[in-house]
Amino acid sequence: MYKCKPERNPRQALLLITLLPFISCVAFFISSIIRDDFRLIAQLIAVLIFTFSVITVVRYTLTEIEYSVSEETFTVSKKVGNKMTVLCSVDISSIITLVDKTTYEHSTDFTDVVIKYNHCQNIKTQSYVLVYVANGKKCMIVFEPNAIFVKLINEAIENSKKNKEEKNIKE
Repeated sequence: MYKCKPERNPRQALLLITLLPFISCVAFFISSIIRDDFRLIAQLIAVLIFTFSVITVVRYTLTEIEYSVSEETFTVSKKVGNKMTVLCSVDISSIITLVDKTTYEHSTDFTDVVIKYNHCQNIKTQSYVLVYVANGKKCMIVFEPNAIFVKLINEAIENSKKNKEEKNIKE
């Protein structure tokens, strides 16, 4: 089993940790000095901004994503603090293709993808798209592996296809 942890972008983490709480404080300050007619709406907006800030900081700075691939499965795990959770596990034989995100966006072959998952650790990063079939539906996972891990996944996909062909020939 091979594992890959994407490197965290320290500039992005610092920006999120400082900028989002600042924006929340400004929103609460503005909601406290606004006229009584609109104070409730301003406070609700400030609470929404604060909630969005907390969710974003937890999602992109406190969460660690780990990808792993074996001969049979591709797995995405999430670690927050000491708690490790498996987000998804995909059988290698069900994978259709692995392409970079720009190829995916410009291709017309993937317009019938129904379920989409984003398992990136950084915002606006060089990411790849894994397209697979689950329960008869085309699904995709956006993630950010390194070049070595992409090569390993492609090898696992090729080996799975060869094994499938060999089984069909024997039958």
